[in-house]
Amino acid sequence: MNKNEKMNTNQEKKDVSWLELVIDLSELSQLDKEMVNRYASVFGKVTIASEASRPDHIDSAINWVRTHADQSRTQRWNELLNAAELNWMLFLNGDERIDIGHLPSESELADKLWAPALIQFTRDEKLYQFYQMRCVPATTGVEALFDGKELPDCTRYITQNEISVAMNPVFIESKVHPYEVLDTDDEMSVFNYSPQVYLVTGDRYLKDRKYVHSAAQYRQLLKTKKLLPFDRLAAVNGLASSLTEQYKWEQALVLADKSLESEPVQNIPYLIQFRIHQLNKHWKKAYEALRKYYEVQFYENIYLFSKANFEVAISREVTIMNLADLASKNGNLEQAFDYLEEIYEMKGGLVSEDTIKQLLVLSIEMADHDKSVLYFHKLFGDPVPKTLSESDNAELNDYMDMFMKNKWYDLVHSVYSRLYVAHPENDEYRRRLIVTLLKTNRIEQARDLATKVA
Repeated sequence: MNKNEKMNTNQEKKDVSWLELVIDLSELSQLDKEMVNRYASVFGKVTIASEASRPDHIDSAINWVRTHADQSRTQRWNELLNAAELNWMLFLNGDERIDIGHLPSESELADKLWAPALIQFTRDEKLYQFYQMRCVPATTGVEALFDGKELPDCTRYITQNEISVAMNPVFIESKVHPYEVLDTDDEMSVFNYSPQVYLVTGDRYLKDRKYVHSAAQYRQLLKTKKLLPFDRLAAVNGLASSLTEQYKWEQALVLADKSLESEPVQNIPYLIQFRIHQLNKHWKKAYEALRKYYEVQFYENIYLFSKANFEVAISREVTIMNLADLASKNGNLEQAFDYLEEIYEMKGGLVSEDTIKQLLVLSIEMADHDKSVLYFHKLFGDPVPKTLSESDNAELNDYMDMFMKNKWYDLVHSVYSRLYVAHPENDEYRRRLIVTLLKTNRIEQARDLATKVA
């Protein structure tokens, strides 16, 4: 399993009877009856919070709580916590989905040890991840565990009460960006707002290419003494990203190193190192940075999720393609070839024509005859079509020249024999066939063919 593949949703049988699941609906259209019934069969209690009335098709076993339009999400969550019947609550927004199979057991948590929620969201072949505290103990009598407005946050409660954050998170899959519609100005209008507001604002400035403004947001957050560990890492990484875009590469690299010293299982710091070294054409350093990223992401398919908030992961295919390119630029053709073959095997041979061409060229340059023949036929077919377009014909001739330089005459002879028979009027095919006949000691045949030319 890896982070660029869809989150494992294996709903294995697991005892979560100790946990109450709360689904906070902003729209009734987000309600999935089948999913809710599945949750009801495993969780100790399922509560749906919505402004709408209970639909007729929702089982009476589901707890339905009517909310008010003037309530903030934070107010709703705090009220639900105070009315809790079980020891722990887990909150979902809208159409988010929980990975039941990877929920912690009750024995893994404690009043002073809470599991964070790792929210994953995919867009444009990139995987984004965000941390929030969503799995919390019931707090009857506590006035407000969550601070904020539409972004419920319990950083203040956790830090004041010396609560630790568990290593293994609760996995949540989201169909939408969890902060995309968050009004940060409105969020900061309340007294105890979430520190993550700075991360949201900084990230938006980054996307808008306002790098000085984004850096200011991250610096402001880093002045905060009481931060959850994944938020602090996100602020350091965000500042390093802002500096990278301002061409302050030395400072960015120092921050990336600092971040990795604190927590090596991350993505962004390695990608920053890769990008800076690539821009400076330091191919070996760029390769090493990307290789480390690849090992964290995909090494032996172990799922090593990043410990930082506001993370991003590029796809496995894009990563390997970049590694192949860098290996080639470093002069390590065999390594480049191995990476490309990894993609070929991973995709069952269904790769782009450009990838086949790269495999073919590398095979020839490595003097691997069998692989060269294999990928030549993958590109042109076996046998080669009797009629080729002008561009295909020119490309084929280039590859045949490369075969000739390696003294691999048999395939070249076979290809041009077929093409000449189909197009005896083509002088280029005839000339190239004569050359291959001479190279393969078919002197009489070459003489006869040359006579026809004359």
